[in-house]
Amino acid sequence: MADRARLRVVALAIGLLVLPQVALAQVSCRPNVFGGQDCTGPNRRLSSSRPNIFGGFDTSHPDGAHSSSRPNVFGGEDIDTPNGTINSRPNIFGGRDYRLPSGDRIESRPNIFGGQDYRRPDGGTFSCRPNIFGGQDCR
Repeated sequence: MADRARLRVVALAIGLLVLPQVALAQVSCRPNVFGGQDCTGPNRRLSSSRPNIFGGFDTSHPDGAHSSSRPNVFGGEDIDTPNGTINSRPNIFGGRDYRLPSGDRIESRPNIFGGQDYRRPDGGTFSCRPNIFGGQDCR
């Protein structure tokens, strides 16, 4: 279940990279009553998710954008966003490799805080770690 929560946070974080009008800053997520997560950023709600019938999650954003995920045959997830599909698969470092709709890649590795470190296509990084609400904080 922790892996599923991590994937939802990653989907949000990667979605923020794909959607140009939203910059990745500080993201914090916590479980909601629907079995998904509510994620917030500085002074605003970023997304709300809930499980779907495909074994993934449906996520809605305040601007009306929606994304949907489902497991794929590679042991990862396919995340359909308004800008295309993000594909993930496990990597040899214990994290995941993500292929963005643009063809760029993001890779993750476990960090010492129980979360993941992510390397963006431009070489920049961001890190996520568990928070006291059962969600993740990413910076």
